[in-house]
Amino acid sequence: PFLRLLEAQLQDQRREHEEEVEALKNQVDAMKIEMEKQQQAFLQTLQLSPEAQVEFGLQEITCLTNENLDVKELLENMEKNEKKLKKQLKIYMKKVRDFE
Repeated sequence: PFLRLLEAQLQDQRREHEEEVEALKNQVDAMKIEMEKQQQAFLQTLQLSPEAQVEFGLQEITCLTNENLDVKELLENMEKNEKKLKKQLKIYMKKVRDFE
């Protein structure tokens, strides 16, 4: 019974982790699509006047800076979650060893 409970908890954790990984893959795919759109927009700006190019460049820098901050926050959250999951796994493994 105790071992089955631990296995069930571990399976739940694994399922949650897999769902998080899938969500992150989807975010990466969305970012790739957005990057392609931005590349197309950049190619179009090369046809603008120098002043308009500078203005567009400043807007892009602001946008990319904000996106980088979002990605940094996402990465920090993932790292925290990874540490939490590793800690939980160690606890479960210790319980299993103690039970055996």
